[in-house]
Amino acid sequence: MKRNVMVMAVIGAMVLGWASWGGAAEPKADGKGQVTLSWDQFVKITGYDPAKKGGQVITVKWAEIEKLLGVKKIDRVGAAATVDLPWTEFRALLEYSVKKDKPVIAPPPTNYIVTASSYDGVLSGEGSQFTATMEITILQEKGWKRIPVLPAAVALKSSKLPDGVHLNVQGNNYELLTEKSGKISVELVFAVAVTKSGGANSVGFTRTLQGSSVLKLTVDGDKVDVKVSGAQSLSVKAADGKTAAAAALPTGMPVQITWERAIPKAPAAPTKLYAETATLVSVADGLLLCQEAVYFNILHTPVRELKLAVPKGVSVLTVSGSGMQDWRVDKDGSLTVTLGRETIGSYAVQIAYEQASSVAAAAQAPVIRAVGVEREKGFVAVVALANVEISAGKVTGATAIDASRLPGTLTAMTNQPILLGFRYVGDKVDIPLSIRKHGEISVLVTVADSAVFTGMQLSDGRRMTKATYSVRNNRRQFLRLAMPAGTEIWSVTVAGKAATPGKDTDGKVLIPLVRSKSGSSELAAFPVTIVYVHTPGEGKTAPASGTLRVDLPVCEVPVMHVMYNIYLPGEGKYTSGWGSKPTFGGPVQLVEQFASMSTSAGVAVVARQPAKEAVQMQKRFNQRVDRAARAAGDTPIRVSLPVKGTHFKLQKILALPGDKLWFEVAYSGWKVAR
Repeated sequence: MKRNVMVMAVIGAMVLGWASWGGAAEPKADGKGQVTLSWDQFVKITGYDPAKKGGQVITVKWAEIEKLLGVKKIDRVGAAATVDLPWTEFRALLEYSVKKDKPVIAPPPTNYIVTASSYDGVLSGEGSQFTATMEITILQEKGWKRIPVLPAAVALKSSKLPDGVHLNVQGNNYELLTEKSGKISVELVFAVAVTKSGGANSVGFTRTLQGSSVLKLTVDGDKVDVKVSGAQSLSVKAADGKTAAAAALPTGMPVQITWERAIPKAPAAPTKLYAETATLVSVADGLLLCQEAVYFNILHTPVRELKLAVPKGVSVLTVSGSGMQDWRVDKDGSLTVTLGRETIGSYAVQIAYEQASSVAAAAQAPVIRAVGVEREKGFVAVVALANVEISAGKVTGATAIDASRLPGTLTAMTNQPILLGFRYVGDKVDIPLSIRKHGEISVLVTVADSAVFTGMQLSDGRRMTKATYSVRNNRRQFLRLAMPAGTEIWSVTVAGKAATPGKDTDGKVLIPLVRSKSGSSELAAFPVTIVYVHTPGEGKTAPASGTLRVDLPVCEVPVMHVMYNIYLPGEGKYTSGWGSKPTFGGPVQLVEQFASMSTSAGVAVVARQPAKEAVQMQKRFNQRVDRAARAAGDTPIRVSLPVKGTHFKLQKILALPGDKLWFEVAYSGWKVAR
């Protein structure tokens, strides 16, 4: 009995040498990459002896082994060399050669794919029938495959399946069972129940097979309105008493169809427009600045353009609206608003415009009116942006109303108080305005809430003073002070930063100011501090007894509260005669305690702690005297200010610009410097 051995083409390189091994008969090729050898041919080529069973050696040329292993030629090994292989090793060589040339096939990412699916349905009020045609490519080669195709809720009537493909019900689905691979086509006919509600028929089922589908429908009747839920496209045509519809459904979308008797479309009615306006007229110097909102209600037929009439002499500044494409004002005074698309329903246009006005003549409140509307109603509000008095003349076509009856959309356009309000309905509106301008009065732009002075008097007549003004400034550039005669300014700070004062032609000191920061309800105050020294004159000293007069700087802005802490030499006596009370005179009066008027925290601290302020002034005085003495080449002489001297408090409520403030006191017992 002869046996045949099938050897893959990849080892053909070896068996092609049979002629040199004995001239065996030529093997046969089957055209599929395989070569068929008879048993005698295999024995002839390989020298295999089945009688020996174990331990046989097969001689193979080295060139043939190179071809089997796929290696390059090796030096030192001739082409005629041979290799003796035991049978077990020769068999391993054959197995390796077959595995080496066999391609590695990756498993498919999915068992199958749907290349096409369509549902052809015939619909009527009594029922529906669908024919599902599916083309499926099965990628998995081995084993049984399950492919769900229809929900079990439908009634399957017939099926056309390829050989080797079976239909089964598993769970809630009909499924295909097959061991086949490649392309298959399936046709399933099934029925679905029709439901009726309110004169409309509906039918639906889920699609268990994934992928997009084409839905083709034939419905009884030629006047039928067909709708397919979730369809990406839908075309409906009627012919021969039937209605044909075609739709495309995306993957995962169930089939849900409704149809009912089509209602004939009524002919398009002409467009009807209704308008309501809200106009704000702001009276400024020589101008009427206006804002208007026009609310359209568009009925029946959508429009792309809206027209409005602009009063003569009005300049339209801006026009805006949702989705508006463009606007223009023609020579005849008509405003055309072009919308981005055809619009029906509500639409609002906001317009800003202005008109020149004259104080001498009455001005008309300009209102832009809608053109081609069935009815228009509106509201007009008038406010003043300048120092003018506004009154209405003889109004026609409108009614004066209280500002509280104006719509909120109109009152929200301004923060100014509304002086006049009107309501109108109709075509003609005439609201004349009488405008009278009044003279303006300058108002206070800078004020000092308080001024706190701390002065220390030496018995030789010199006096060092620190003045702190708490200033609220809106737009003044300088704080002007007329300093007392014989004073020298040592330092100036504004809002905590050093400043350089100037002097005008009248000899007044100019201190540069900053603008106050805006607080929650008013401007915030900042401190302006001046340190200056008064001397009685060259070669002059104060007598041991007499009257001391202290002049304060004259400020050009109002000072609400002036407080003065004066330290006089402790050895002196400040009463007259047998009295026990100090004898102070002048506009600045002696007090036991300062009045509580200041709102500045910094000023309050200075007023409460005059002793601490005096110690700081003593240090500054000594530093200044030391620098002056060293500059002159002299030895510094320490001078003690009366920090622990006699302390008096004086104040003045409300010092107006230009007020000269001073006080004087009689003294005796001062130590006169020799």
